[in-house]
Amino acid sequence: MSNHRGKLFVDSVVQGALAKRVLLHWCVFFFLSLISLFAIEFFTTGPNITFAEHLQHLWSKYGFFILLMLAIVPTFIYDTVKLSHRFVGPIIRLRNSIRMLADGEKVAELQFRDNDFWSEISDDFNRAARRIDGA
Repeated sequence: MSNHRGKLFVDSVVQGALAKRVLLHWCVFFFLSLISLFAIEFFTTGPNITFAEHLQHLWSKYGFFILLMLAIVPTFIYDTVKLSHRFVGPIIRLRNSIRMLADGEKVAELQFRDNDFWSEISDDFNRAARRIDGA
């Protein structure tokens, strides 16, 4: 069985929730970083500098890193979704096999991809399916 999945979102509800959570965590980290940088800039410079001058100084010092942090967000989300295939895919395949078994259909032996998590679940399911078929 190939380790390549054709779709980006296998279960859009679960994977969408993971993507949103990663984005939320990144936003919190990003804004706390900006606030920290601003606070350091504000308290380590003279009192005669305006707010706009503080921001301009921050941008000139850290603008590249801010842009870099913004540019990396899609990679974080994409990687999280791709990693989630390793547990979302097996659960979907297990769910479909359970439905077929419950409907009285013949179920082929359940196998997960080599890189998937929870491979032992397929072994347990296959044992149960063989027992039901033999009953």
